[in-house]
Amino acid sequence: MLPKVTKAPLKGFFLSVLFLGLILESKAQPPNSTHGPNQILMKGTILTAKDSAEIANSNSMVNAGVGSAMAKYGKANQLYYKMIDSLSKIIFKHPYEDSAGLSYGTEWVGTPNMGLRRPNFVVIHHTANNSCEETLNYFATPGGREASAHYVICKDGTVHHMLNDLLRSHHAGDSKWGNNTDLNSSSIGIELDNNGYQPFTEAQMNSLTTLLERLKTTYKIPAANFIGHGDVAPARKADPSVQFDWKALSEKGFGLWYDDTTNVEVPQNFDYLMGLRIIGYDISSPASALTAFKRHFMNENSTIINAEVRKVIYMVYRKFE
Repeated sequence: MLPKVTKAPLKGFFLSVLFLGLILESKAQPPNSTHGPNQILMKGTILTAKDSAEIANSNSMVNAGVGSAMAKYGKANQLYYKMIDSLSKIIFKHPYEDSAGLSYGTEWVGTPNMGLRRPNFVVIHHTANNSCEETLNYFATPGGREASAHYVICKDGTVHHMLNDLLRSHHAGDSKWGNNTDLNSSSIGIELDNNGYQPFTEAQMNSLTTLLERLKTTYKIPAANFIGHGDVAPARKADPSVQFDWKALSEKGFGLWYDDTTNVEVPQNFDYLMGLRIIGYDISSPASALTAFKRHFMNENSTIINAEVRKVIYMVYRKFE
């Protein structure tokens, strides 16, 4: 018989699930794997049963020497854990406080039929900085624009996982893709160390591909939902730059690409702007939307529209019919 669950372990359980869990798909586990006493088993998920204080204390003992990441970013890490604890308090309000004047039941009844909200998009950026260290410092500093990302990939292929995949990162800003007007709440942001004019390194792209494969498998993200910052914010952003090889990425299952256009005849009544809209672009600024599309699919920055551009737009649009 299971012991009675008290409020304290229940809080620790949810805190682990929501903020500090290591999300592992059950199908990815070895058939004969066993779970230790410090793990919690949920449907399709295995998570460590540590609260934020335990994690912070254990982390502080690892690589804490001079020049280590803990030494450089210890203050930022402490703020991270404080934020986690603050957010956990919101989760435990039942019912959640509002001002709608609703007549709530005198006794709370919660449903166990729930799960974690999972990301459905991946948005790829370039940092527009001159070094990985510069980007890490920027994201680890509170205040200001409060920009962040889930991952930063350095030129040598090193991956910094800065934020749990299930938390909301401030990476996309004012953005739109299709009918989604809040990409921050539904996507994972990946920053590639690049000033916007450099080629992306082989080590960097190898790490990116490995990461994307894990994200796609874990969260069942559709191939069409791997996009760029410039795609979702065409009037503001141009990353990743024309140096980024979207075609090669699409051949590995991340993002869509178009078929050969040699013998393609575009219908005379085809409206290329509506085509861009169906693909996902915000066409409130037509020139920006066109430039963003050409940067992604034709590796050029321009607002020129001609027969070949119309063909490419038409062929990508057909993928969404």
